[in-house]
Amino acid sequence: MEKKANVLVVDDNQDLAENIAEILALRGFAPTIAASAEEALPKALPDGPSLVVTDYRLPGMTGAELVRRIRAQRGAVRAVVISAYTDDNTVAAAREAGADFLSKPVDLTALSSLLTAV
Repeated sequence: MEKKANVLVVDDNQDLAENIAEILALRGFAPTIAASAEEALPKALPDGPSLVVTDYRLPGMTGAELVRRIRAQRGAVRAVVISAYTDDNTVAAAREAGADFLSKPVDLTALSSLLTAV
């Protein structure tokens, strides 16, 4: 199967990050995992993945802030922010950063359909 796109999965919950990465790999994507925004930034810049899937609540900065920093240096990178917290502020912050938003537990069908546009 030909790889569709490189995907950076960022979540401080290692098990969840590995599960998402494994499912993405089974669907033809080439995932890389980072446990924090600080670990993710060097992997995302300057020639990083075509898509970032990040948890909203990360050590050091939010997933929305991570997306903004990546997009500031690389331009429009497709991003999906995931979170168990679905309050209006969290969802708005993700969308204002230019990311799609999915609630946890992650609906893998919904995630896959967002990724098909990559």
